[in-house]
Amino acid sequence: MNNEVYQIYDRIFKRIFTLSNLSIINMINGLFHTNYPTESIVEYPNKEFVNRFLKERLADVFISINSTHTYHLEAQIQKDENIVIRVFEYGFYHAVEHMDDKTILKFPEPVVIYLTKESSIPEESVLILDFGKQGSFEYKVENYIYLNHDVIELNQRKMGILIPFQLLKFKEIIHKNPTRKNFKKLQRLLENDILNSIEANVKVGNITQEDATQLLELTRQLYKYLYDNYYEIGGCEDMKPLLDGAMELPLDKYRIRIDELEGKLASEKERADKMSVEAERLRKELEELKKNK
Repeated sequence: MNNEVYQIYDRIFKRIFTLSNLSIINMINGLFHTNYPTESIVEYPNKEFVNRFLKERLADVFISINSTHTYHLEAQIQKDENIVIRVFEYGFYHAVEHMDDKTILKFPEPVVIYLTKESSIPEESVLILDFGKQGSFEYKVENYIYLNHDVIELNQRKMGILIPFQLLKFKEIIHKNPTRKNFKKLQRLLENDILNSIEANVKVGNITQEDATQLLELTRQLYKYLYDNYYEIGGCEDMKPLLDGAMELPLDKYRIRIDELEGKLASEKERADKMSVEAERLRKELEELKKNK
């Protein structure tokens, strides 16, 4: 896969996990069918491990809730037969690093989020751990096929922070058939399924206003990537580029004004600090003159 393609999705996926604890807990509850209170403590354990070849490996996301349960989330753009082995490897190193009882390896609960739609991807991937005479054990990893789940379901399960990836719904069909009709569909998808959903999630309290602002920016980045790519193959006259201000939320104008005032305040403070330094210098000179009289 084109490295640039991978990186844009990878960066956006990781970026959503810097949002508020409220949105993260809601997503964990929706994805793993748990019921953590929204005031639960969210932590991100160290994700860097050294494998048997002494090469640094970076897992996608580890999330610890209330320091008792850890979840491991991997994102994939396409089917990967070896993903279950990598997930096991990451989970093993995590378990070793965070051992409380030196006789127990506690693995994080894994899920692979596929940002694609392939009928050949199973609901779960299974790795057989063969311990010889001790028997065998099935290590199972759930595969969450994102594009099989519509916006209504995502909102009901309070998984709104994944909404920007709805843009991928028409990625393949547009690439194969870049017609005006399909580009219009993408435009409607952006307006109805994404922008309106983000705003609705703010209103019902699934995400914060700041979360919404960042999700809109991530949507902008992904949209721009799609627009730039499909502009080259033609047919995107109806796919309007997102200009600055096109995705502002109702409170954005206040945020912008606050930023402007804070900038002026910082500038005035800097000027005041310089004046204070100059005044102190003059005061010392005056004292010296008094002493020399």
